Amino acid sequence: MPDQKPTRLVMDVDRDGWTKGLQLNIAELDENNQGWGYRIAGPKYNGSSKNLLRVELDERDAAEIRTMLDKAFPLAAVEQIDQTGPLVDTEEASDGR
Repeated sequence: MPDQKPTRLVMDVDRDGWTKGLQLNIAELDENNQGWGYRIAGPKYNGSSKNLLRVELDERDAAEIRTMLDKAFPLAAVEQIDQTGPLVDTEEASDGR
């Protein structure tokens, strides 16, 4: 999918078939409804999920989401994280792993 340009961006709410938990993801899809995405919340996808809601995002949605992200995570802070390396889970760090 990285070589193909997505034709649309969607947010999905799915129900996991094993745990019955809700999953939230954002995905870029091509004209064949194929693509890839990022799970924001919920159990990991295992192939048993059923889509409950799909919302196609438009330019206005993207602008509003960018505005919120920029307020919460200013570019200077993101650049500083990039320079210091990957974030470490505090529980793992406290265990000495």
